[in-house]
Amino acid sequence: MPAARALSLALAVAVGAAAPPASADDVLHPIQWDRQRDLWLTGVGAAVWIGTELGKDGLAPSTCRFCDPNAFDARARELLVWPQAKPAQRTSDVLAFAVLPGAIAAHQILAARGAGGETSDGLVDLLVVVEAAVLAADLNQLVKFTVGRQRPFVHYGNFEQGRAPDADDNVSFYSGHSSLVFALAAGAGTVSSLRGYQSTPWVWAGGMTLAAAVAYLRVAGDKHYLTDVLTGAAIGTAFGVAVPRLLHGREEQSPQAGARVSVIPIPLGVYVRF
Repeated sequence: MPAARALSLALAVAVGAAAPPASADDVLHPIQWDRQRDLWLTGVGAAVWIGTELGKDGLAPSTCRFCDPNAFDARARELLVWPQAKPAQRTSDVLAFAVLPGAIAAHQILAARGAGGETSDGLVDLLVVVEAAVLAADLNQLVKFTVGRQRPFVHYGNFEQGRAPDADDNVSFYSGHSSLVFALAAGAGTVSSLRGYQSTPWVWAGGMTLAAAVAYLRVAGDKHYLTDVLTGAAIGTAFGVAVPRLLHGREEQSPQAGARVSVIPIPLGVYVRF
C-alpha cells in the first residue's frame, strides 16, 4: 500500500534524524534568546492561528476568487494525484503533526545533552523552532483567506456525493502543511547549525526529506496544486532560516567564557577535560 510504505520510510528517516551519531567533539554554542519576548511572540502567534482556525467559517471566502487551475498545475495534478486520495491525505497529517515534530523534539533535546548542555537548552531550541513555525502559519492564514483559491478536489469534483460545502474549500493557496513542515525542518536545521551540533547534516537531510514527502502527499491527496506546495515550501523555509538567524544568532564568547571543563573521577584521582 503506497501510504503504508511512505509512512514506514518516513519513520525510518525520522528515527535516523532523531538519533544521530554522537561525537566527543560536540560543543554547545549558546544562542541569543529572551524568555519574555520569545514566549510572548510565540504565544500570541499561536493564539492568532488558533483564533483564525476557529473563525474560519467567517474568514474564509465562501466562493472561490481563483477557480480554474493553470496549465502547469493541471498537468502536475494528472501526474501526481492518487486514485484514492484519502490515504495520502491521512499520511500527510501524520507526518506533519506527529512524526516530524516528534523527531525534531527528540533530536534537539538529545543533541543538546550530548553536546554537554541540559534539557533546558534543547527546550530553548524547540521554542525557537516553534516560533518560526507559528509566524509562518500566521502569514499563511492571511494569504489563504485573501487569495481564495479553490482546492483541486473541489474543482474536479473528487469527493463523495452529497458532501456539503465547507469553509476549507477555497483556501488552497498556499499550502499550510507545506509551510509548516518546511518551517519546522529549516528551523531545526538552522538552530542546530547555530548550536554547532555534529548532527546538523542529519537534521537538514532528514527534516527536508520528510517535509518534501508531506508536500508531495498534499498534491497526491488532491488537497493542493503543485504551485501551492512549492510556494509553501519556499516561504516556510524562509521563516525557518530567517527567524533563528535574525532573532537568535549565536552569542559571542571570549575563549575563556566559551571553555568547558569536565572533571571526571578515576580510580587514582580525577581527569580534567577542557
